[in-house]
Amino acid sequence: MYVMLRKTKESVLGLLRRPCSGKHLVALIGAAALLIWLVFLVAGDYPTLRYRSEPNVLYLEEVPDDDENGTRGIDGLDKPELKINPKTKLDVDADRENNDADYNWRNLTPAEISRLSVLGRRMFLNENIGAKQDRIFTIHIWNHKKFSGELDERFFKTGSSKKFDPFEDCSVNNCKVTSPDGDIMAADIVLFHMHLIPGPPVNVPRAPGQLWAWLADESPYHVMMVSSDRNLSHFNGFFNWSMTYRMDSSVPTPYGRTVALPKEKYVEAIEDFYKLKTKNVSLMGSNCGGSNGRYKYLAELQKYIEIDVYGGCGPLKCEGHFYTNCDKLDDYKFYLAFENSNCDDYVWWNALNKSAVPVVMGAPKHNYQKLLPPNSFIHVDDFKGPEHLAQHLQ
Repeated sequence: MYVMLRKTKESVLGLLRRPCSGKHLVALIGAAALLIWLVFLVAGDYPTLRYRSEPNVLYLEEVPDDDENGTRGIDGLDKPELKINPKTKLDVDADRENNDADYNWRNLTPAEISRLSVLGRRMFLNENIGAKQDRIFTIHIWNHKKFSGELDERFFKTGSSKKFDPFEDCSVNNCKVTSPDGDIMAADIVLFHMHLIPGPPVNVPRAPGQLWAWLADESPYHVMMVSSDRNLSHFNGFFNWSMTYRMDSSVPTPYGRTVALPKEKYVEAIEDFYKLKTKNVSLMGSNCGGSNGRYKYLAELQKYIEIDVYGGCGPLKCEGHFYTNCDKLDDYKFYLAFENSNCDDYVWWNALNKSAVPVVMGAPKHNYQKLLPPNSFIHVDDFKGPEHLAQHLQ
C-alpha cells in the first residue's frame, strides 16, 4: 500500500544532468516540507557536498536553443558540465522503516542511487541514517524583506493566507529560521532563492564555515527571472548545496513523494470511484503558455473530447487554486496535469493532489513512476496523439 505525500504550493528548479526536452490519496506534508527536509540535513551529522571548494563545479547543463520542437534555451549558458566529486559509498543495509521488498520499489538504478545525497536516501530509500546533534541550528532566508510576499508563500504559508510555524509538526526541534538581514552572519546555512536573486551574491557577507544553498522551485526555463546576469559560470564557487525538486539534489524538495505504508496499515478503498464522479475531464491553469506546446496539445484534444478548463486559461472560474484546492474539480474522473516544461523530476503538486486520475505531460514517464504511486496516472507519451488519448478517456 502506498500513500502520496505532497508539499503544497511551489517547489523546485533542477540540478540538471540532462537538459529539458521540448517534446512533449494524499497525506499533506504542509508547506514547511521544504524547510523540514533541510532541517534533517543541517541538524544531522551528514557529509557535506562542497561545491564551493571546487572551482570546476557548475550547477546546470546547457538548455538547448530553439530546435525543431520549439524549445528555448537560457541566455548566457556556455555549455557547462556538471562535475561532482564521487560520494562515499553508504551502507545499503542500513535500518529501514519497511522491509527489503519495499526498499527500492521505485526501481532506481544503481547510478541513480549513487547520485542521491544522504537526505535523498532517507526520503527515497527509507534509510534510517544520520544522527541528531545537540545544538540549535539557524537557517537564514536571504533578502526576505525585499521578497517577503513571494518567499512567505513558499516557506510560511500553505493553502492559506496566514503564516504558520514551519516546525510545528516537525520531529526536529533544534532548528530556527531567521530573515532579518542583520542575522546572516550567525546562520549555519543561508538559502538563496534563485528565482529572485538579482545576480551573483558577490557582496553578501559570509561567516567562516557557513553553508550556502541554491534554492530553486521552478524549471530552468523560469529560474533567475529578475537576475541581470544569467551566466551560470558567474555563480560558480558560491554554493555548497543545491536545493531543488530534483531527486539528486543535495537537499531534494519535490512537490510530493510517495511512501510505502507498513503492511499493518491500510487505507480505506473507494469501492466505486466512477459512481462518485459526475463529470469527465478538467484542467486548471493560469499560465497559458509553456515551452512544450501543452495548450496546442489541449486544443487538439478538445476536438475529440469535452474538457472543462478553469482559471485564467479558460471560461470557468474556481477561487483559490494557488492557496486551496478547487472543490469543483472533485467531480471529475480525470485531471489534465500538463507541466509548463518537460524537465526531469519536474512534477508540480497538481499531479499529486486532485481527487481525479492525473493525465500528465512533462517529465518522462519513468520520472513519474519514481514519484507517484504505482499505476496512479496516465502519461500522454503512451498514446499516438490527442485523438488516441481522447478515445482512452471516453
